[in-house]
Amino acid sequence: MCLGKSINLEVLNLLNILTRKYSFFKLRQSEPQNVNVDLEQNYLLSSNLDDSKILNSDTCMLIGVNPRYEGSKLNLKLRSRYLKGNFNVIQIGSLLNLTFNNTNISSNTNILKSLIEGNNLFCQEFVNSVNPILISNTEIFKREDSFCLANMLKTLIKYINTFSQSGNQNRLNILNATLSDVGFLNFNALNSIKKKDFENSFGIYFINNSLSTPNIKKLLNLKLLNFFQNHKNNNKILITQSSNLDTKSILQLKKSFSLNNHLHLPNTVLFETSGTYVNTDGDVNKITKIVTPLGQAKSD
Repeated sequence: MCLGKSINLEVLNLLNILTRKYSFFKLRQSEPQNVNVDLEQNYLLSSNLDDSKILNSDTCMLIGVNPRYEGSKLNLKLRSRYLKGNFNVIQIGSLLNLTFNNTNISSNTNILKSLIEGNNLFCQEFVNSVNPILISNTEIFKREDSFCLANMLKTLIKYINTFSQSGNQNRLNILNATLSDVGFLNFNALNSIKKKDFENSFGIYFINNSLSTPNIKKLLNLKLLNFFQNHKNNNKILITQSSNLDTKSILQLKKSFSLNNHLHLPNTVLFETSGTYVNTDGDVNKITKIVTPLGQAKSD
């Protein structure tokens, strides 16, 4: 059973009960994510990143994150602080319009190396800063060099704590890009789907999952390159559960892995569903259904 990130807490708990009761069910996620889920601080915003801490800070660094679309509430806090004056926002990533002025220094991760070595002009900003804030998102943990990148960020934070005028221990704040990302990470450390899952299982059940993710595309490309030429599939089933039917990807998947049967279960979209999720601050919120679903679509 390959899970997507847009699954609410109720469905995750049901899946947990199902896998505990029947051990032949195996849960997977579509994309590998090298997040250490032992500590909640690795995938949440800091519990003390409130209005008072932002108000007492004069420097904020955004690393590969767009708070305007990924966290509008946080972006409003940063904008409010910027309008009060004496607040510098430094950005590493693509050029973005955050509705307030910011300084983009690069989209290359080598800039972090120069900051750690002290060879960058912006090191002076951190030396003279008061309670600086660093914010990134969980997308950095999907990179192949995520382990090295995380270590670089930890080293940068250590040096900022040493040299900046800060009374608090600054650490990296992680902003989650999707609504249910925190609950999904808090649920369990799931392995990503691999070729052996296609080889050893009776069938694959995709729940709220996009078949156009890089990992699924890689598996399809390996099959087209005859990577699985010695493997034969017999009488296997493909089940998809989502609000849209990607017929092109499904046909390619059935052909590549000789999946004989396909069953599609149409489910409701966000506005037609009630559920519970954990937001990026660690608080439990509830979604209320505002539109009645039409046709045969049902909730998860």
